[in-house]
Amino acid sequence: MLRPRRLVVAATAVFVAAAAVRAVLAYGPPSIDSPGYWPLTTALLLPALLLGWLVVVRVPASPIGPALTLTATTPALVFLTEDWGATAQTSTPWPAASALGAVAVGAWPWLFVGFVTLVLLFPDGLLPGRRWRWIGAAMPVSATLVTYVVGREGPLTPVPVILIVVAFGGFLATLLAAASSLVVRYRRGDQLTRERLRWLMAAALSVPILLGASWLATALGVPGTLAYTWFLVAMLVLVPGAIAVAILRHDLFDIDRLLGTTVSWVVTSLISAGVFATVVLLAGGYFPDRVGITTAAFVTALVLLPLYHWIHRTIGRLVDPDRTVALARIRAFVRQVRDGKAEPEQIESVLRSALDDPGLRVLLRRPGTELVVPEDAIALRTGDSVVGALVLGTTSARRVRRAREAAVEARLPIEVSRLRLELREALAEVRSSRSRLMDEVNAERQRLERDLHDGAQQRLIAIGMRLRSVQYQLSPGVPAYRELDEVVEALESAVAELRRIAHGVRPSRLDDGLAVALRELVADSTLPVDLVVPELAVGESAATTVYFTVGEAIANALKHARATRISISVGVTDQILRAVVRDDGVGGAKEGFGLTSLRDRVAAAGGEFTVDSPPGAGTSITVEIPCAS
Repeated sequence: MLRPRRLVVAATAVFVAAAAVRAVLAYGPPSIDSPGYWPLTTALLLPALLLGWLVVVRVPASPIGPALTLTATTPALVFLTEDWGATAQTSTPWPAASALGAVAVGAWPWLFVGFVTLVLLFPDGLLPGRRWRWIGAAMPVSATLVTYVVGREGPLTPVPVILIVVAFGGFLATLLAAASSLVVRYRRGDQLTRERLRWLMAAALSVPILLGASWLATALGVPGTLAYTWFLVAMLVLVPGAIAVAILRHDLFDIDRLLGTTVSWVVTSLISAGVFATVVLLAGGYFPDRVGITTAAFVTALVLLPLYHWIHRTIGRLVDPDRTVALARIRAFVRQVRDGKAEPEQIESVLRSALDDPGLRVLLRRPGTELVVPEDAIALRTGDSVVGALVLGTTSARRVRRAREAAVEARLPIEVSRLRLELREALAEVRSSRSRLMDEVNAERQRLERDLHDGAQQRLIAIGMRLRSVQYQLSPGVPAYRELDEVVEALESAVAELRRIAHGVRPSRLDDGLAVALRELVADSTLPVDLVVPELAVGESAATTVYFTVGEAIANALKHARATRISISVGVTDQILRAVVRDDGVGGAKEGFGLTSLRDRVAAAGGEFTVDSPPGAGTSITVEIPCAS
């Protein structure tokens, strides 16, 4: 059994030979046709031949490559038979022209051999079942019968009407049965198969319908050339075009890049040849031949590469618009990210839209971890390390290739997203460590406050009481009595100082809750204070931070703001402890040591500190701290 590639090579050789002989018949001494007939018919057949080659190069085992080339070769042989036979009517008939002329009258059914083969095999071979093999075998039989009937028909040898009906009806039924295989595939196939077959099914069914219409038109007196043009266009242009749509639009054989590159080089070569010839002609009148040829070669080489790139982009937009549009959309998003108009983290949704893959995912390696790249994923690398992966929801050779191209174009937002992820992880770790440190500091403060209150302070008080007891045993007039009195007063001052220090370390007022501590705090204020604070159960760190912040804000209002009233509101919303301190003072507060210390204290608790102090409009200090209420 011949391999598909050998069949394509053999069919191409026959096509080229037939085209060459027809060119001699058209432009040589016989001159059987008008000058434009040979280029027109040859151009109609070339798309199927080219597409067959592209398929067999990309998928060597597919039967579609030989079927496509057969679609071009059998009409070429029919046209050659007709042209050769037509020389019998000229002054220089070719050998066996009369015999071929008699055959050529009924040779037109053989135009459909490639078409029937193609629709029976597309896209992956014959359907299961004997009837499809019988339809394939019936094609040459019915074509032979029609050729015999048409060739025998004449004034002297009339053919029975029943034989004509059987021949033409059987041939048309064979075409319809072959086209119906696409209908069966369409009904049995999935969504992607239906998308691939939709246009080809319509084009294939139009061929027998237009053929029957052409017979009717001929019977009504319409010239044969006009009547038969439409089914030829459907068979030779629409059917290969529908197959091209299935291949390019619906990812059948993944030959879009090969097709685009081939067409680009063909067009570039033709234009370059035109440039070369034009320069030679223009320079030939002013310079010697060698100088003119050298100049033409130089100019052609100068324009060749940019010309190819421009043509390649243009052909890409025509042949593979999906890829062109997808890459253009990604490049536009990259420019928006570079200009600060879009967030790089949106790259996943952009890639999903551009590649038409809702299941696509962008995986980024988290700091300090190893990323396990799925087997069918596209690894994203920075140097020698894997920093991420592109996981496709739907995979195919074309989708993987396009995703690789898209990943290259989207490298900037992907890399920025990865770096921002690392930065967020680092910031989260800093906040977590700072929060743990703050908790440890608060715990140490509580321990120190208890030690001062229950330890040193109580011992000093006990010592003072014993000294008072000794003092009371002495006469008030003796010097020792006055010395003991001074010592006890010094001890009382030391106890008061220890209480002040303990309160600065961690206010004991907080033992009864933040609300009680704040009420006791504002009670010492010399200005009227409007305090709104419900009973709250918040963490030690958050409560201590808010207490000191409110106390410092009140002190600043008393010292610097020349305020007449202060308002304080404290509450918890969505696990956020929020405290706002406002005064009606002169405003214009500058961030000095006090406010900076408060900002650092709040930041250490993982919160946010905001100061709003326009001149002449008072000062507002807002503190927001995450907490568990």
